[in-house]
Order: sequence, then structure tokens, then C-alpha cells
Amino acid sequence: MMEKFRDVAKKIIENSRADHTEVFFYRLKEDNTRFGESRITQNMAKDITQLTLKVHLGKKTGAVQVTLNEDLKVGEILSRAMDIAKSSVEDPEYVPPVEKQDIPLISRAFKETEELSPKSKAEILKEIFEDAKRNNLKVAGLFTNGLYQYGVFNSNGLEAYYETTMASFSNTVQTETSSGYASDQQEDVKNLVPQEIYKIAKEKALLGQNPRDLEPGQYDVVLEPLAVADFLVFMLWTMDARGADEGITYFSGKLGQKIFDERVNMYSDPMSPLNPSIPFDSDGLLLRRIDWIKRGVLENLYYDRYWAMKQNKKPTGRPFAMIFEDSQKSVNDLVKQVEKGLLVTRFWYIRYVDRKSITITGMTRDGLFYIEKGEIKYPVKNLRFNESPARVLASLIDIGKGKRVVGEEASFAMYMPALLVKGFNFTSKTEF
Repeated sequence: MMEKFRDVAKKIIENSRADHTEVFFYRLKEDNTRFGESRITQNMAKDITQLTLKVHLGKKTGAVQVTLNEDLKVGEILSRAMDIAKSSVEDPEYVPPVEKQDIPLISRAFKETEELSPKSKAEILKEIFEDAKRNNLKVAGLFTNGLYQYGVFNSNGLEAYYETTMASFSNTVQTETSSGYASDQQEDVKNLVPQEIYKIAKEKALLGQNPRDLEPGQYDVVLEPLAVADFLVFMLWTMDARGADEGITYFSGKLGQKIFDERVNMYSDPMSPLNPSIPFDSDGLLLRRIDWIKRGVLENLYYDRYWAMKQNKKPTGRPFAMIFEDSQKSVNDLVKQVEKGLLVTRFWYIRYVDRKSITITGMTRDGLFYIEKGEIKYPVKNLRFNESPARVLASLIDIGKGKRVVGEEASFAMYMPALLVKGFNFTSKTEF
């Protein structure tokens, strides 16, 4: 696909009369199998390539987005983009396209993942459905496989291309009074074991039956990696240098300061085997390893290209594929350290309460358990929390083993450990 993207982009750029021209490609070739009530409810396939053209006249920009097909009319889309640019107002924060860079050509595509058929998935699901029915359980979820290809080309000579496959399985197992959830995502489908993912959700659901009431308050908590990912992503979204320089984020004036527990080390690295990811951002800027937090010290903040130019800094690219350094301690190892507290499987429906302090609110879901003297004693009904990732990272008791996870709040994978946190703040209870 790289050659096809390059040929189309070259034709567009050669025919463009704009000061600068950029061409972006995104191909999504994906098969989804949805299931609910322990049966398949939908099979859906899509294969679409999106082409986005941007032309720049001085500080004016015109953009057109079309579906790439054999009837692409280059002259027509260029004319439309030029008309839009001429009618646009100047962007005071305009930055010319990325200069030519040596971006490594990376393919993380596996043929077996791309070609996994609905029939093969149905055979795997049949085994799971039969087990669910034998145990009077209901299982619902999504089984997806696909090929994803990205390309960025511009009139400065930039050529960036990346492709990957992904197979993912997520499922919720329900009893009459409880639910359990588990998921996994792998580039190579050979590393994805849906039966094991179902088994984890099933055990959570069975363990969580007949949950008891628990009064809200501050509890020491063990957060599983999925809970950590959804919780911390709300902090990552505020780690931009502009927000800090303008005094509107928690990180204002804190660069270079020790703000978290010294065991907190967070970095992004597209080449890391722990969490491999696309090696360039949406503009085509090469992404390198960056330490964001090292030994609890805020080492870097995100600079987009405009703010970097204004502040005479180098742009960083956004820290999407974050890696939080872990230990070898299991979730059970963390549970054993708790005198009285809670084990949280995951959170859902998280929203900001106060962006400056990164205070967020949300609820527990699919498995909340009371811990006493290092043992899980019984399930409890879900609780709502008001808490800040900043306070949590400064109040760690211990760090556990990590896992690559994709949460509910962000579509990208992060490598997150389980955490044992002191005094997590729960504000109200629920009836389920």
C-alpha cells in the first residue's frame, strides 16, 4: 500500500499550485463480530481508505476529505481545496508542514490476523457460549481483527508510512447479581487467547455475586492495569506545555520538580516491545523516546509545533503510547499488603470535575471487592469516586506488574501496572 499512497500523493503534489501541499491517508480494513446473550448478534466488515488533502496559501488553509478509489479526480479535489483556502481567514498560529525526515518504514502487520475469518471467530465463540450456558451465565462483547495503514506525504519531501494489524477480544460476563470484564489486544492473533480472557471475566462475575453495601470514604485500593489506564489518561491529556505556560493546568511551574512518588517513571517510545506504536504523529513528525516523568520528577511536557516554534523549543509529539515502568509483583502480591481496602477491576464514565487539579469523577465497574488482612473477603456494590491522578501518584504504596491495555476512555494502547494506593476517595454508593 505504501507505493499506492506514494503514487497518488506524488500526482497531487505535482499538480498543486499551493505554497505547500499535504496528503494524508488512513486505510481501515476491519471485521467485527459482536455478541450478546451468549450468541453472535452481528458480523460487520469494512474496507475504506480515507484521503485528506490540505493546501496552504500563505497562512490560509483549505482541506478536502474523500474516499480513495480508482476514480479519484485529482484536479477536482485540488480545485476545491484551493477555493476553500482562498475563502479562509489567515491562521495566526499557522506552521508550515513538517520538513523531510528519515522516518523508519515499519510494518507490524500479520497476515493471519488480517485474514481471521468470521467462521474462525464463531468456532472460538461457540466454545465460550457453551461454557457460559452450562454455568447459567450470559456473555457479551466484541471480537475484532483488522489491518490499519497510515501515510503522510507533503511538498517538503516528507514520506511517512506505517501499517499494523490488530486482533482484540473484550467480553462482559454476567450473573443475576454481578458482572465481570476482561479484554486483550494483540498485533499477532496467535498471541490472543479469547478463552483465557473469558475465563478471567467469568471468575470476576462468579466472585462478585450478591455484593454487599459499603459506606463511601477513603480506602487503600489495588487498581488493576485497566483501571489505572482509564484513570491516568485524564492526566496525560493535560500534559501540554502551552497549558502549563498559560497557567491553566496542574503542571504550571512544575517542570523539573519532583511531584510524584520517586518510583513513578513514565515514558513513550514507539519502538518499545512493551507498547509498540506508530512512529510519527498526525503531522508526520517523527516520534522518539521521551521520558515524561522520571523518578517522580516532571521531565517533559508536550510541545505541538506552533508552541514549540513560539517558545524556541523542539516539538515532541503527543505522548499517546505511554509506558509506566512496572515491577514483577502480581495483583495478589499487592492485595496481601492491604489491611483494609478495596480491589478495583476497572472504572467507567469518567469525567473532569476540575481540570486545574485534575480532579475527576467516575464509578467502579465489573468487579469491586473488599479486602481485609491481605485477603479478598466479599464483593461490594459499586462506588463513585472523586479523585486526582496527581494525588494518587504522590500517594503510592506499591507498584505491580504491568500489562498493555486499551481502556474505555482512549482508543490507543498503554502499558500500565497495577497500583496499590493509599486513601483513594470514594464519595457515594450505588444500588448495584
